[in-house]
Amino acid sequence: MKKKILGMMILISCSSFGTEVSLEKAVNTAFENNRGLKNSKIETVQQELLYKETAKGALPSVSIEGGYTDDRGDSYDDGYFENGIVVTQPIYSGGEIYYGIEGAKKNKELYDLTYEKEKWDTRLEVVKQYISILQLQKTLEVYETSKAEKEEEIKRQQEFYNLGLLDKSEILKVESSLYETKSDIIDTKNEIQKEKITLKKLMGISLEEEIQLKDIELGKIEPENIDYENDLKNAVNESIESKGLKLSAEITKLEEKAAKSEFLPKVDLEYAYESSDEASFSDSAAIDDWQWRVGVSFEWEIFNFGSSMDSYKRAKLETEKADISREDSIEELKKEITSAYLEMKTLYSLMETRKKSYETSNETYNIDREKYANRLIDTVDYLQTESDLREAQVNYINVQMDYYQAYEEYLNLIK
Repeated sequence: MKKKILGMMILISCSSFGTEVSLEKAVNTAFENNRGLKNSKIETVQQELLYKETAKGALPSVSIEGGYTDDRGDSYDDGYFENGIVVTQPIYSGGEIYYGIEGAKKNKELYDLTYEKEKWDTRLEVVKQYISILQLQKTLEVYETSKAEKEEEIKRQQEFYNLGLLDKSEILKVESSLYETKSDIIDTKNEIQKEKITLKKLMGISLEEEIQLKDIELGKIEPENIDYENDLKNAVNESIESKGLKLSAEITKLEEKAAKSEFLPKVDLEYAYESSDEASFSDSAAIDDWQWRVGVSFEWEIFNFGSSMDSYKRAKLETEKADISREDSIEELKKEITSAYLEMKTLYSLMETRKKSYETSNETYNIDREKYANRLIDTVDYLQTESDLREAQVNYINVQMDYYQAYEEYLNLIK
């Protein structure tokens, strides 16, 4: 019985901590379960089917035609049927079918690129959310340490107070600071829970599932080791963003060419196997009443009050807009890559500054803590030193995480 109870306690204890999740696992889970990515994947399949559907427009179509004409006689024999099987093969469409197929193919490629881009964007969102939670967790650790030290200090002060060596107001000052720290702990825990909900939604897992995040290796990637000029050049020509912009411009150009086909004739070849017009109801199924017919249908709209010309001009203007938009988007991409790189350099320099600030604050705190224990400084000065240390510690943690995130954002832009 004791063994069973112990086993249950261990199980409950383990489950209360939740599933341990690494950054890599969080990203891979999002790739598998993220609902936005699933919808995007479905759209790529739909575009594949649309491309196949459009391509089959160039192939022959087979239809069955039938009709009955009544000569107002007293019996069915006074009327006749017209039946036939017709095969229609487009011969010339002025380029409408060809450009339609090419446009559908480009659209399929664009949706494939969009899906890849969404995967990278989803990865970045997961990384940012993951880092945000780690920042909060490390901040919580700082607050928890501060809380423990203040509680210890209050116990020590209480002993001095009991001996009549300390004024009550000194204890109250530390207690007031302790309550603020406890409030910070509660707020931070709540923020962690909210951020975890967002992360779980990105990962596509149940919001009720408990997860614990593993720490990440913050290896120093020096900005000087990044080939910024080469990355910028490759991003402009080979990144997912630039390829998508190029495809969008090409699709618009194909739509312009397809609109131009409205000025040209449409020619179809028809093969028909049909019954003669005189086949009566009683003998329409006779083999002798069926015959082959081969013909060419020709259609050319020569006047529609300029409607086709207006449509073509509108398509041509869309092409101009697409070219302008592509140039503007490329310039925006260059700006974003440059800004991301400069942000990395700023944060990298700030890391060293924040590190020295933390080390200095830590040393000052250790000195002032010793002074405070010997009553060489008052409580206000001691609490200020302690507050400065915690702030420097949190700032140093955050700048390391911010640099890691900035690097990930840079990578996302050049992919």
